[in-house]
Amino acid sequence: MRKLWIAGAAAAVIAALSVTGIALAVNTYNVNLGKTTPSKAKGSPSKPVPVQVDFGFTVGESTGLRPSVIVQYRIGGEGLWYYPKAVPSCTFSQADQSPKYASACNKAVVGHGTANNQFGAANDRNAKGKCDVGLTLINLSTGPGIGKKLGGMAIRVDGGPPDCPLPLHRAISAPFFKTTIGGVKSEELRFTVPDNLVHPAPGVDNSIVKSVNKVLKRTGTVTINGKKRKVGFYSAIGIKGKKRTTRVTFVDETGRKFTAQTEFPK
Repeated sequence: MRKLWIAGAAAAVIAALSVTGIALAVNTYNVNLGKTTPSKAKGSPSKPVPVQVDFGFTVGESTGLRPSVIVQYRIGGEGLWYYPKAVPSCTFSQADQSPKYASACNKAVVGHGTANNQFGAANDRNAKGKCDVGLTLINLSTGPGIGKKLGGMAIRVDGGPPDCPLPLHRAISAPFFKTTIGGVKSEELRFTVPDNLVHPAPGVDNSIVKSVNKVLKRTGTVTINGKKRKVGFYSAIGIKGKKRTTRVTFVDETGRKFTAQTEFPK
């Protein structure tokens, strides 16, 4: 009986250590860029201030492995609203054309960015193949999940050899949603990455490790409370305190949510 008890206790310790080891191997998230230009723009819902927005984040893994796959993102800044009707737009089908988006989208481009990825066999997270792609942000009039009132963007992904083994030319639909960040009414874009981007081949995972993006200060005129106002595609309508919070929520394949944020100016 004593030997059985010792064996059972040892098994329990091993199991506990195994669970602990798994728990320690987790993704790490850092929002390292969330700057607006002008940096001190406050604005109000009745008098928005056009801004350029630079934002970026990194994803790591606590034990040095390739990060686990992220399939959904929610990205927003405190007191920042989108005004999609202030600038030209195109349809999602036009933004999703290959190998290049339709010329009708040229005037609808509102920003650019990059995404650095690591890929490898799903059962070998030591593998870290490189796939770096360029991003083009395009204002959409219609598309999957895009509402007429709030609108949305296409996140156009383009890449290929030598920066990425596979040629990639497609768009992701990212609708805008109302939210609250830092105690201030805000808007964020939310999108789900298509399965063929996070799993480019059977048994292969593709994990983002870094993204840097710039939303340009493009301006136009919209009607607010019955008055014509000059606004930016991205505009500041409020801020609580002297620093603006930028927040990113990451959702992995199991449905777990992780939130990271930063404040600017530093």
